[in-house]
Amino acid sequence: MSLRRRPRTSLLLSTTVAAGALVLNACGGDDQSVDDANVTDVELTPASEGSADEPADAPADEPSDGASDRPDVTPPTDLPNELVITDIVEGTGPAVEAGDTVWVDYTGIRSEDGVEFDNSYDRGEPFRFTVGQGSVIDGWDQGLIGASAGTQRRLDIPAELAYGDQSPGGVIRAGDALTFMIEVRAVVGSSTAADAPEVALTPADNVTELVVDDAIVGDGAALAIGDTAIVHLRMARADNLVQLIDTWGDNNALLIEMVDGFTVPGLFEGLQGMNVGGVRVLTIPAELAFGSEGAPSVGLPADTPVTIIAQLVGRL
Repeated sequence: MSLRRRPRTSLLLSTTVAAGALVLNACGGDDQSVDDANVTDVELTPASEGSADEPADAPADEPSDGASDRPDVTPPTDLPNELVITDIVEGTGPAVEAGDTVWVDYTGIRSEDGVEFDNSYDRGEPFRFTVGQGSVIDGWDQGLIGASAGTQRRLDIPAELAYGDQSPGGVIRAGDALTFMIEVRAVVGSSTAADAPEVALTPADNVTELVVDDAIVGDGAALAIGDTAIVHLRMARADNLVQLIDTWGDNNALLIEMVDGFTVPGLFEGLQGMNVGGVRVLTIPAELAFGSEGAPSVGLPADTPVTIIAQLVGRL
């Protein structure tokens, strides 16, 4: 399989300030946005983009702990001559449409003999791509449509929807049909400013402690420390509600790792325990936001509290 990597940049609400400006690029590549051009990921590239000289990743000799939990995948009884979609577990929430961004874990085998050529579990993180943009093989672009978060889906893919008569190298040969077992971890649709939830806000001048208010209690899994949150948010000055950041309008949801120091303390504390699908209003005092330096690059003065409307759209 052809594997390639791209540089990662990202949007991060960080307490780190350089040259008096809000840092929007995550240090060390820990955070990532859903913008396809701004995220590092291993990609299942179409045959037209692959190179026969580029070997596929071989399975690890000793699976990681995560690999031991992955579902089994066996070869089909008959080689597929068309795309065959089989849902083992049905998910919940919005169904995948073209243009949506998904995070999935997967195992891939040759349909003919069951030889494994790749899996995401040994890498320890889900694979992310935008459906319908041609960044993956056609069998994936077509086969993930209609899946939801939590779906476990088997795809039996004929060669013409995989790599055709071109071998991407490694285990996969020219003309091979491929079978994947896929677990959909999260689905995030494209967005505009109009998609932000309508929440009535009241200006607050004297904010001395973090205030958390659930506008909508989601029905998904609860966010815990150590998880990665996929979040849309609007940030405004708390004193006059002048908007500073809008990820819906930017079509750029954030990945926020729930570990101390990854993001501003008020956001780290305020998101904990939130359920996927929920909307939460956080009123954050300056010392738990951007403190005495503020964030001049987005118009936030020093020692100014902020209000954040946050929607938890996914959890990894």
